[in-house]
Amino acid sequence: MRRTGFFISTLFCLMASSALGQMRGNLASSVGVSAGYVEDGYGIMGTFNFHPNRFQYFQISVLAAIAEDKGAQNIPYNIFTIQPGLYYRVFMAPRRKNFSVFLGGGGLFGYEVINNGSNELPNGALITGKSRFIYGVNLGAEMELGLSNDFSLLVKANEYYHVNSDVGNFYPYAGVGLRYFLF
Repeated sequence: MRRTGFFISTLFCLMASSALGQMRGNLASSVGVSAGYVEDGYGIMGTFNFHPNRFQYFQISVLAAIAEDKGAQNIPYNIFTIQPGLYYRVFMAPRRKNFSVFLGGGGLFGYEVINNGSNELPNGALITGKSRFIYGVNLGAEMELGLSNDFSLLVKANEYYHVNSDVGNFYPYAGVGLRYFLF
């Protein structure tokens, strides 16, 4: 447990120092929204990106997931997380400069709500899992297709590792959305 906390703290410090070192040149910001699939349900994600250059960006994203664990009993759960991260461009179409692929990752923290906060099911059975604060790391991939100078079509895929979740440690998200460049 202590090792994981140390890893996440070190990751945030490295991202912050990299951000401060990159704060020069042409700066840009963008916001995006996407909706898609999470394990056992649906999710929506909002993002804010800070682009210190054309090859990378720092991202703060918020994910809200609404799902239901299907088994002997259907147990609803919600996950709300905030993910700070860093993404790098790994591919740009050589002839058409409006298509790029980015890979990145970062930390995450948030809250999961199991069975709307109740530990009892309608049939009287008790749930051993409980609602709690969660934390972990994420890896992500984004494909961006420029539609105009201000808008891009976004395809996003993330894999989350929740260290202390009762829903499950690995949690996927895949979605499609739009990105708007502020300046």
